[in-house]
Amino acid sequence: MKVIFVIGPSGVGKSSFIEREYAEKREVCIFNIAWKAKELFGSFQAMEDEDQELHAINASCSEALMALMEGKEVVVEYYTDGYDDGLFAMIKKAKFLGIRTEVIALTCEADVAWNRVQKAGLDYFPSKRIKEDTELIFMGVLEDVEFNLDFDRICEIGGEGGTISFFRFNKGNRDRFFFTSDESGYFDFEPDYEFEKKDGVNYIEEFDEFNEAFAALLRKYPIFGLVPIEVHSRYKSEFRAAYLLFLAEKSTLQTNEKWNFYLN
Repeated sequence: MKVIFVIGPSGVGKSSFIEREYAEKREVCIFNIAWKAKELFGSFQAMEDEDQELHAINASCSEALMALMEGKEVVVEYYTDGYDDGLFAMIKKAKFLGIRTEVIALTCEADVAWNRVQKAGLDYFPSKRIKEDTELIFMGVLEDVEFNLDFDRICEIGGEGGTISFFRFNKGNRDRFFFTSDESGYFDFEPDYEFEKKDGVNYIEEFDEFNEAFAALLRKYPIFGLVPIEVHSRYKSEFRAAYLLFLAEKSTLQTNEKWNFYLN
C-alpha cells in the first residue's frame, strides 16, 4: 500500500510522466479526476458537466480506495504553486495511517513549461483547475481507508522535535509492526535489495513480532522522557513493564506524570 505524489507547476510534464511510468502497470491506480472524466465520457469537456464530473469523482474515489485496501499503489497528480498545505496534509494523513509515501517533484525551464501550456490542445487539462478538488477528495479517500483498515496505532509520543508513532497492521493475514517519526519525511519500507533503494527516501524496517519492534523502538528513541499522546489499551501492560524497568535503571529520575496517567 503506497501513495506516490507527482508534483510540480503547470507545463512540467506531470501527466506525461505518469502516463509513461505508470499507465500500463496493473498494480497501480492513477488518481486524476479529469483523466477519469475523459475515460468515461470521451473528453475533458465532461468536467464542465456537473453530473459527469460527479460520476468521475465517485469512480476515482472508489478505485483509489479499493487499490489501497488491496495493498496496491495510487499515483496522485498534484499542482504546486507555493500554497501547498493540502499536499502536506495528505502526506501527514497517509503517514498517520502507516501508508508508504513517495513524492516525485518534476521541474523544467520556465519558458519550456510556458510553451507547452500555450501549445496544448484539447488533450491537455491543467492540474491547476482541480488542485483543491484533489486535496479534498483524496483526503476523503484516506479517511475511508482509515475507517476500513485493520490497523492499530499502538502509541504516539510527542517531544520538541515532533512525534513518534508505533503501528501494527495486517499484511497477508500476519501482524506486522513498524514505527516512524516526523523526521522520517517521505518514507517507504526497507526493500529486499540495496539497488532497489531510491535517493531522498527514508527507509523504515518492518518487524514480525511486537516485542522485537518494541525493543527496537526503545533502543532508538528515549520515549519515556517524552510526552505520551496516545497509548493503545491492548499494549499498556508491555509499556508499563518497560516503564517500570526504565525507572529502576534511572533511579535518579523522577516519574513522568503523563506516563503515570496513561499506564495506570
